[in-house]
Amino acid sequence: MNAYTVLARFYDTLNASVDYDGIYRMIDRIFKRHGIEKGATVLDLACGTGILTVKFAKSGYDMIAVDLSEDMLMTARDNSDEAELYPLYLCQDMRALDLYGTVDGGYCCLNSINYLDTEDDLDALFSRLKHFVAPGGIFVFDVNTAYKFRHTYGENTYAYDEDGVFCIWQNHVEEEPLAATFDLTFFVEGKNQSYRRLEESQRQVWFSPEAIERAYTRHAFETVAVYGSTEEEPPKDTDEALYFVIRRQ
Repeated sequence: MNAYTVLARFYDTLNASVDYDGIYRMIDRIFKRHGIEKGATVLDLACGTGILTVKFAKSGYDMIAVDLSEDMLMTARDNSDEAELYPLYLCQDMRALDLYGTVDGGYCCLNSINYLDTEDDLDALFSRLKHFVAPGGIFVFDVNTAYKFRHTYGENTYAYDEDGVFCIWQNHVEEEPLAATFDLTFFVEGKNQSYRRLEESQRQVWFSPEAIERAYTRHAFETVAVYGSTEEEPPKDTDEALYFVIRRQ
């Protein structure tokens, strides 16, 4: 898996268009529908810079936030301190998740599961979640679709020019297995109109819905629903993400 280092500094700037409010509202609706209310303990797995962590903490959930990247967690801590909220932050690989007890619910958003490398990694993830999501607990996660890998990622190059940083984002997609490599080059503005060049690569792997379902059902989870949008619409062929809602048996 990839640990964000350079990208952590610019993640929120480059992802300013992400609909965090829509994601939060969807998960909050799902939680409440299944009896997970204010005061419940909730896991934010692969929390990144903690934007969703803060939103759920503000709503009264008792938050545990986990990420592999120390740099992302440092930003998350700053974001929650600024909001005068104090979730428990843990630096862990999701494949080796180790909490202090069980949670009532949890989520893993923004295609973080696609950063796993193999179906064995999927199996390891749900094997660990089995131990830490309480029976009856709900876990929500999203994954990128094959459509997004082939059509949105593709062999495309994107450029971002935001707040003192210029980023070139180059994609390469391979078919067997279906995966995407992202090569990022940052030019960061310094003193006297100088720029410093920084580079980082990331890789995502596509997992079929069938492979994902096999992995979680093997570890005592059952399917509640699969959606194609944060509005809980049925999946379509052109959706870029699938949203899984699963229950610990």
